[in-house]
Amino acid sequence: MPQRRRAATTPQAGAAPAAAALADVALAAGDLQPWVLPAVGAGVALAGLAALRLSAYSQLEYVTAAMLARHVRPGGARVLQLGGSTRDLFYYPAGTVQVTIGGPDIKAGLWEQAGMQAKVPVVAVKQEAQRVLSSQAGSVVDSVVLVNQLGQWADPQQLLSQVFRVLKPGGTFVFIQRLSFGAPLQPLLGGTAGAVDAAVLEAVQGYAGWDFVQWDTALEGTDPHAVGVAIKPLTAAGSGKSAEGSVDKVAFEQIMRRNSRARKRQ
Repeated sequence: MPQRRRAATTPQAGAAPAAAALADVALAAGDLQPWVLPAVGAGVALAGLAALRLSAYSQLEYVTAAMLARHVRPGGARVLQLGGSTRDLFYYPAGTVQVTIGGPDIKAGLWEQAGMQAKVPVVAVKQEAQRVLSSQAGSVVDSVVLVNQLGQWADPQQLLSQVFRVLKPGGTFVFIQRLSFGAPLQPLLGGTAGAVDAAVLEAVQGYAGWDFVQWDTALEGTDPHAVGVAIKPLTAAGSGKSAEGSVDKVAFEQIMRRNSRARKRQ
């Protein structure tokens, strides 16, 4: 019966003590089936990818929670949300009066059940996002929240004018949007469906009606998302407050600094 060859264990000049052990491992690997090592390598790669996806998901959930908690008025706010998931309901401030959620694929029962658990009354409207937004009366909501919806309108200016119309004076427009900035791992981590380019963000930034608007990038390098807030003036002539003195500006910058520190710890 053939005997397995073993590496020599006699120390030689200049040889590291671990050399024999490494040689044994190499020879033992030669006895494995050809598919074993590639399978192990694939398993390690998948485990690493899963860890990255979990990290990206956790960071995005943190940013979403912080944006909703900070930029939706506490106590009595009415919100129109397009896109997102039922988890978002748990991030709204206490006392939120109503969240109207719209979209063609929403499951009204799940949203309403989550609303009861989160203690946030929910009105679910199963229609295209454009129709849900355009059907709202003017100046009726305190916040409009769009999650990966900026690319659903062919004309961003039309979207922004509708958002501006339905917001009450001083209301906030909160958006969280996947970007198509070419991060190498993005197709594997979150996909590119619904991603938008810089032109859409420039349209948001440049819309003339806002009293204040600011956005930043979260998950840069993995699954980049634009995270931002814009504020409708308190009066037709503007609120008279500079952006430098805006509470929302301060809160926004705190959120993004915390997210940046979280990325550095990864």
